Amino acid sequence: MHSRLARGRVRMLLAAVLAGTLTLTLGVTLAPAGSGVGPSPAPATSDPHPRAASLDGAGTWQVTRTGGDTYQVSWRAARRLPVTSDRATIVAGGLPIGVPRLAADGRTVVTTVTTAERPDPADLDVVLSGDRLDHPGIDQTGDGAVPVDPRRSTPLADDPAEPGELEVVSSDYELDPVKLPGMREPIEMVGHVVEPAGEATESRPLVLFLHGRHSYCFNPTGQDGDDWGWPCQSPMKEIPSHLGYDYIQQVLASQGFTTVSIRVNGINAQDYRLSDGGADARAKIVQEHLHYWATSGEYEADLSRVVLVGHSRGGEGVNRASIQVPLEAPYRIVGQVLLAPTDFGTQTAPYVPTATVLPYCDGDVFDLQGQRFTDSARDLAANDSSLKSSVMVLGANHNFFNTEWTPGMAEAPAWDDWYGKRGVCGSQSPTRLSAEEQRTVGVAYVAGAAQLFAADAQEFLPLFDGSVVHPPSIGAADVRSHAIGGGRELRRPVIDTGLSLPTGADASFCQGVLRPGSIASCGREDDLYGQVPHWYDAGEFAPARHELELTWTGAGQSGGLVFDEPLDLSSGRLELRSIVDPAFGDVRIRLRLTDSSGATAEVTPEGDGIIRALPVDAQVGKRWAQAVLADPSTAAGIDLTRVVRVDVVGDSADGRLWILDVASAPSSLVPVPDERLPLVSLQKVNVIEGDDPGTSVARVPFTVTGEVTRPAQLTVGILDEMSRRGRSAVRVDLAPGQTEGYLRYEYRGNTIDDYDRRTTGFYAFAVKGAMTDTYDGQVRLLDDDPAPRVTVSTPKRVKEGASVTVEIKLSRATGYDTYVGAQVVRGPGSGTRLTVGDIPRKWLKRHYASVDDPDRPLHKAGLYLFDRLRSGDRSVVLTIPVRSDGVREGRERITLKLDGIGRFTRTVRVTD
Repeated sequence: MHSRLARGRVRMLLAAVLAGTLTLTLGVTLAPAGSGVGPSPAPATSDPHPRAASLDGAGTWQVTRTGGDTYQVSWRAARRLPVTSDRATIVAGGLPIGVPRLAADGRTVVTTVTTAERPDPADLDVVLSGDRLDHPGIDQTGDGAVPVDPRRSTPLADDPAEPGELEVVSSDYELDPVKLPGMREPIEMVGHVVEPAGEATESRPLVLFLHGRHSYCFNPTGQDGDDWGWPCQSPMKEIPSHLGYDYIQQVLASQGFTTVSIRVNGINAQDYRLSDGGADARAKIVQEHLHYWATSGEYEADLSRVVLVGHSRGGEGVNRASIQVPLEAPYRIVGQVLLAPTDFGTQTAPYVPTATVLPYCDGDVFDLQGQRFTDSARDLAANDSSLKSSVMVLGANHNFFNTEWTPGMAEAPAWDDWYGKRGVCGSQSPTRLSAEEQRTVGVAYVAGAAQLFAADAQEFLPLFDGSVVHPPSIGAADVRSHAIGGGRELRRPVIDTGLSLPTGADASFCQGVLRPGSIASCGREDDLYGQVPHWYDAGEFAPARHELELTWTGAGQSGGLVFDEPLDLSSGRLELRSIVDPAFGDVRIRLRLTDSSGATAEVTPEGDGIIRALPVDAQVGKRWAQAVLADPSTAAGIDLTRVVRVDVVGDSADGRLWILDVASAPSSLVPVPDERLPLVSLQKVNVIEGDDPGTSVARVPFTVTGEVTRPAQLTVGILDEMSRRGRSAVRVDLAPGQTEGYLRYEYRGNTIDDYDRRTTGFYAFAVKGAMTDTYDGQVRLLDDDPAPRVTVSTPKRVKEGASVTVEIKLSRATGYDTYVGAQVVRGPGSGTRLTVGDIPRKWLKRHYASVDDPDRPLHKAGLYLFDRLRSGDRSVVLTIPVRSDGVREGRERITLKLDGIGRFTRTVRVTD
């Protein structure tokens, strides 16, 4: 029988085979590797610790060559992955390989990698929120903790968490849902408002809250249910994540702010479809709500002073909104607070003051990637004076900033995202914050930032600029900060500094990359994945910054930086953003300043020059930059207006520091220019492959929104599934006045039936003078060659002792691996069927069929055959051996169900 493969069906049913978990019930399938189609997900668990209960190491790897030295690597979990803000990543040797994506089944993680040798699953792990999903148990249970000595901190005179005198009132609104690209269901428009009661006597700045990615449905009866469906179906209810910040809203409203917290469960349920994790969708919903506030007149709010607060993926969402909102909008974003945010796009919002709160014990966004909102802003625009502050909260986790994600307070099941009781971050650690203590910190720092950004309350600047102070309301909680911008004059390693001649110490510049074994990388040691928020992983395309690495082995040794231009310290505080290597522990230092005449003086940083290493155990030990502060006025005998060199002098027996930058910092914020950087957006294009074997060119357009007034630069990384190059990066320069452009991609056509769609991804990262909006572009090369004709042959009859065969032939070879299979079924009509005892026992066991009952009909033993035609092959034979038992049984038969090339059955008769 002949059949021409249907182009859609030929590429179906393969993801399960790729993952090695296809149950033997589908019959013949013929499909290329990498189709991304899989069976429906297993029911989700209602256990309050979903990661531990639903996965527990169960899953299957599959590695498939997609051409040249390029492989598709996938891991498929036994159940659907939990809904968290982090995204599962495939790693080798502790470092990510490729850009991960989640298949539509919600449990298959896929990436593409180019390597000379086939990746070995034994060398791979799939990591989500710091836990290896492909290993049983939860990794975040480390012990052997190295405690950190408490830091002496001065209480701030004013406490931003102190409730105001205004009465407050709460209300809710619901508008028509909004349809967004890439999602089937429209997104709800729901807001929870808390505002001062009564008529306003003065303007009320607006604070808008956006929650993160969390489970969106739950069963209020406590029974198991399909909490992955959307919209939630009875008896399932929506999780009211947007109500989880009411405790902050109440305080802000009493102080004179109007607040609204919006719900985006519809995005959480569908953002797995989106390559940016839903950041743009969240930004669009934020703007829809702000448009409502600007046009409805229902509430009193000063929309010229809007502060956005985003938690988790909500942090990345509000940041994208801050990037997109133009200056001419009927509202103005004057600041943002990002709580435990993601930053998959390595984006930041130039000219928008930003405070990023990083929980040291974040068990979800384990790598604290939100640090990039600060670091990425440093070199983008020379005149960007907006404050970019990072706030590290020791002992805080990811979930407890939201009461609807907190056990004992949430309406739905909730959990502590840091698992385990032991270690620095375990629930029994004396430095771990309780949920109430963490909320207290949240109130203080959100309210402090809102008042600083919207009301110019400079008295709260010390909470964010590295000063060793704390609001009285947070008690003994250890919260630290550092900042750039805000009027600082910076000196940066390599960019505008050189190395000073070291005395005894080992001083060098290193690249802020995690690449074990590389002498040029700051992160050249093993086992640092997730611990280095300032350093990019080696496989990332984002442009890394350089740092000064200084190591000393005896007191008095020194090394430092020589500035290209003198630094004026006459009216500002000296700051060094410095990472302490916890492998060396706490250090004590002095700073030696040299002016342009060669005169020197030494100053001791605050805290007697002691810099504490952050706490360490088997699972946590962040290399995060603390602010080293010194008063230059104590340096007598030098010209503080022309400091040209700063050296670090080690006072401890040994130590290691990485210096990110040196700054002269003012005591108050300076005005921020009314500017926005131009935005670059990449597009996705489809290209018909054609038959030309020569080189053809595909163009990936990009657009520029806003005016390019000075030369700008981006880096674009290319992940190429279509050639041996695999991955590469190009520099893109923008000229003043440029409004569009394109990225060039070369490919070759052929006359071979190939993958329906071969994809090359383009990922843009800002370097200077511009910011990305839609940072992920794509070329989809569409195959235009017909599928081959298929011939399926079986013998009419065979004798015992021979074999039943199914031969599948292609009229011509394909450009992809093809999987074929056949299932034994009962078949129509009467007559004797082959039994388990008619087939060799060892052969059945090798094919995972049941062998417990020799008299069981073979079609009830779960027997399924499959094999693969590799790219270039044209035929394959499936074989079932039949035993010769010497017993006269007359005619028996076996029926094979064929699928994937049309539905029909074939029966083979077996004779004695």
